[in-house]
Amino acid sequence: MQLKKEFKATLIILSILVLGGCASKQNTFYWGEYENLIYDMYIEPGSADSTTQISVLLADIQKAEAKNIPIAPGIHAHLGYMYALEGDIDQSITEFNTEKSLYPESATLIDGMLKRLEGAN
Repeated sequence: MQLKKEFKATLIILSILVLGGCASKQNTFYWGEYENLIYDMYIEPGSADSTTQISVLLADIQKAEAKNIPIAPGIHAHLGYMYALEGDIDQSITEFNTEKSLYPESATLIDGMLKRLEGAN
């Protein structure tokens, strides 16, 4: 009988710990306005010009740094693309390389983008 009570108590404690661990709402990455920018860019072309997107993405990067949360994958690459559209090739290359260093799995895509930039020069 004592064993059943101990088992129940242990089961209840484990359940609380597991559910408590699931309740954590901390995001792995800071996404900021990135998803909204992408949505607007495709659904309402022209609604978010490159200058606006650059300023929003830079603000998101600063907020992520302030919160000490890694910036989401793709944000530096998108920022690099926006700089390329603005004609700021040096800053574009910097952002592409930042993306590649933060997310090495993006190397193939980023290397392709860098080659296209070289071809445009």
